[in-house]
Amino acid sequence: IILDTLEYYEAHPEKQMALIFLDTQKAFDNVNWRFMSLQPAQMDFGKKFTQAIETIYHKQSAKVMINGELTESIDINKGTRQGCPLSPLLIVLTLEVLNLFIYLLNRIVRQDEEIKGIKIRSINYKRLQMTWFL
Repeated sequence: IILDTLEYYEAHPEKQMALIFLDTQKAFDNVNWRFMSLQPAQMDFGKKFTQAIETIYHKQSAKVMINGELTESIDINKGTRQGCPLSPLLIVLTLEVLNLFIYLLNRIVRQDEEIKGIKIRSINYKRLQMTWFL
């Protein structure tokens, strides 16, 4: 559908459109802990699970070995833990907020008669869609 859309709008430059691609490749390294820690509670995962996540991600620090010497402690304030089996789940929970936003925006777009959508091969598309590739 994306290629068809691009070809259609290349042939019809007078039309307006928007395609947005979000690269979540660095999401594991850059997710905000405070925001991430709110998601299990918001999704009613239970108090114990929520507290466990907060415990894992509260006041993290690391030391780096350079030329056989350890550096001073470095505070870690973002990102999920490498190799942690919970990391993919936590990223999905965090990205689910974006998915919910797109769902709600999609409802508005479908009801707005001024937004026409696009027609490709006699099918009219008027929606926003999210697909995850982790």
